[in-house]
Amino acid sequence: MFCKSLLIAVCLEVLVFAAYAQDVPRWNFNVGGGIGFPQSNTADFVNNGANFVVGGGPNLTRLLGVDGEFMWHDLPVKQSVITQLGVPAASAREYALTINGILRLPMKGRLGIYGIGGGGWYHRSGEATAPALVPGTVCPPFWDWWGTCISGLWPANVVIASTSSNAFGGNIGGGVTYRLGESGVKFYTEVRYHHASHNQVNTDLLPLTFGVRW
Repeated sequence: MFCKSLLIAVCLEVLVFAAYAQDVPRWNFNVGGGIGFPQSNTADFVNNGANFVVGGGPNLTRLLGVDGEFMWHDLPVKQSVITQLGVPAASAREYALTINGILRLPMKGRLGIYGIGGGGWYHRSGEATAPALVPGTVCPPFWDWWGTCISGLWPANVVIASTSSNAFGGNIGGGVTYRLGESGVKFYTEVRYHHASHNQVNTDLLPLTFGVRW
């Protein structure tokens, strides 16, 4: 009798799990962008900058998923730093490829809340540039119209110094989603803290991202 009851219970659990699994999308995807705020020592060198993310991965359950993500984050160099360097212009940015876990809190209705965190490869690069006159047989029409062509020479920016650094880093944050209609598409707003231990100066960023998840 006990074995029969146990068999029935197991069968019911399998049926419930199968029905539940069919209702969970196999994959999740996200794309978004926004503005990022430098933190800690990073704020001494760069201003707020734009960010872009795109990612995707498998859903393990309704509440737990994995998100492989690419991030690009602009790092606009402060004018005071450019002046100290003694160069006309400078620019920098951060790239990241990370694997992140997503934990969705069970909620009713269209609103959702989730936590996200993980780690991976972070690459920071930058360069200082200066205008120069490059020899050319024909001036491009724009520079001709601009009145910058001099004896067949036209201006261009030349990299006079550059640097790059690779590092392992991590991130943690959370977001709010709003389901659009009866589809699986959700608008999301997310705040996430990124830290990467680059040479001499760590990179600490707090991007605020808006986008869609599905």
